[in-house]
Amino acid sequence: MSDNNQVVPGKNAAMASMVLGIISVVLWFFGYSSILSVILGIIGLVLASKAKKEGFNDGIRTAGFVLSLIGLIGGAIFFISCVACVSAFSNAAVNLGY
Repeated sequence: MSDNNQVVPGKNAAMASMVLGIISVVLWFFGYSSILSVILGIIGLVLASKAKKEGFNDGIRTAGFVLSLIGLIGGAIFFISCVACVSAFSNAAVNLGY
């Protein structure tokens, strides 16, 4: 057997966290999918935490944590700004009598 086939505890969770973090950062640029960015950011943070609890403390876990956090914060800010913008436009339309 090869030594490359050993299972490292927490590595898969760290890798999934990094992938979800990357997707989360990309999605918050697309407006309405920013709510999906928030959801994926939360899942990525949970997976990064799980990987740390399992003893995996490599750069992949750190990158997943940071990217998920950025995606979560950016997605939340963008989602809130989209809701505020839609609200402002609807108030303007009501005030103008449309």
